[in-house]
Amino acid sequence: MLAAVYNGVNQLDLLEHSIRQLKGGEVLIKVSYCGVCGTDHHIISGKAPAKIPVILGHEFSGVIVDKADNVNEIQIGDKVAVDPNIFCGKCKYCRKAMVHFCENHHALGVTLDGGFAEYAVVPSSQIYSLPNEFDLSLAAFAEPLSCCLRGIKQADIKPGDTVAIIGGGAIGLMMIQLVKLSGAAKVILVEPIESRKKIGLKLGADIAFSPDDKNLVKSILDYTDGGTDVAIECVGKKETVELSVNLVSKGGCIVIFGLASKNETIELNLHELFQKEIKIHNSFLNPFTFDAAVKLLVSGKINLNDIPTSKVQLKNIIDIFKNVDHTRIIKSQVTN
Repeated sequence: MLAAVYNGVNQLDLLEHSIRQLKGGEVLIKVSYCGVCGTDHHIISGKAPAKIPVILGHEFSGVIVDKADNVNEIQIGDKVAVDPNIFCGKCKYCRKAMVHFCENHHALGVTLDGGFAEYAVVPSSQIYSLPNEFDLSLAAFAEPLSCCLRGIKQADIKPGDTVAIIGGGAIGLMMIQLVKLSGAAKVILVEPIESRKKIGLKLGADIAFSPDDKNLVKSILDYTDGGTDVAIECVGKKETVELSVNLVSKGGCIVIFGLASKNETIELNLHELFQKEIKIHNSFLNPFTFDAAVKLLVSGKINLNDIPTSKVQLKNIIDIFKNVDHTRIIKSQVTN
């Protein structure tokens, strides 16, 4: 089969790769779509770790084409989405229901072969079945949506809250919708690209600002009568995290969701934090949220059709990691 194999920093090689024999509890998926995540870019550029060599791609969906003899709950021909995060269930963190900190954690597309391939071998425990008529391109959003749901839990949004979303990429645009579903009264988007701002407004943001606005903080403080209740940072940059601190009101909550490079640091005024009693949370992986993500997608509660998505053939995957027109394309998916 054809597969995109990570062989070191800036080395993504398109190769013929063998399909190994299934072990007990495993299934073979013919991959339909695999989303390209910011994590993939970080791995290839050396800013995030991964096994070498490994087939990348952790946001994927497909169809079951084979299964081990002891797999009974899934049938050949089923459409499925895949949760890439595999937890041991035995370490001290798993026993405290903190599976995302599992000491023996593995991830398809990072430490195990993933979805940038024609086929993928997956433990049946990671499979979520879908209706026969469901669009597998939409199903490939289940993994990033499940991570967003973890961020939403960390944000602890109350009905009537005012929430700022910083960053209008695919994650930010899904966050806008989840924030609305959580009962927020006002949703503010901060995003520099005009086309993304327009999409954000269509998907539920009440107002959109550019980070280049010299009066940005004052404008948002005026609009919210003193600051937002919650700010969700979806960029992973020093400047946007520090902006979040400036936007939230006293007693507010910040969720740093964006993945930053390993050496990225921020500066915080400790006296200001003391006076405002700001709560700062991070959001890591997707503990116990994948099932909810699939249900939200199948129910149609999350609109993905308005998020510009580029479908790229696996044979052309290298093109994705070159220059991308982010004013036109927000999400890329690899397809067979």
